[in-house]
Amino acid sequence: MSSLRERLLNRPRPSGTCPVRIDDDTEARKEAGQASILLNLLDAQGESADQAAVRKAKARLKKAEAALKACYEFVTLRALPPDDFEALVDAHKPRPGTDDQQWDNETFPKAVFVACVESDLSADDWEHIWTSVLSNAERIELSNAAIRVNIRVPDSSLPKGWAQIEGSS
Repeated sequence: MSSLRERLLNRPRPSGTCPVRIDDDTEARKEAGQASILLNLLDAQGESADQAAVRKAKARLKKAEAALKACYEFVTLRALPPDDFEALVDAHKPRPGTDDQQWDNETFPKAVFVACVESDLSADDWEHIWTSVLSNAERIELSNAAIRVNIRVPDSSLPKGWAQIEGSS
């Protein structure tokens, strides 16, 4: 077992993935929804459900989920070292007379995303994608994901109280 020192010193910077839709997912979403409903109906029957139908429904759902996932690419974002993130924020100061709060809302979102994205695409490729391919909503989602990974937001999927201090109640 590693010591606290070893674990902290060797801790990788946080990372996360963010889906980017590549293909139209309308039909895949529809099929996944229908397959999920069918499986839920069969599960609700409990022991009386036809087990062959349950297996078929599970296979259908698995296939539908794979088709849906194939409509997306998952972009990996890795947090910058904290000092680098602060320097990036400092390089994009809020503009006077605007709604900017912590940074320049026009330049910082793209800058933080490009600084954090891990891929084989160049900065020029990402510039083109950012300005000509992504929708405004996609740009917001990607920049928010990059900001979240950098500010190290706790994982909200962990159950409440999972890390209570030993000995306290």
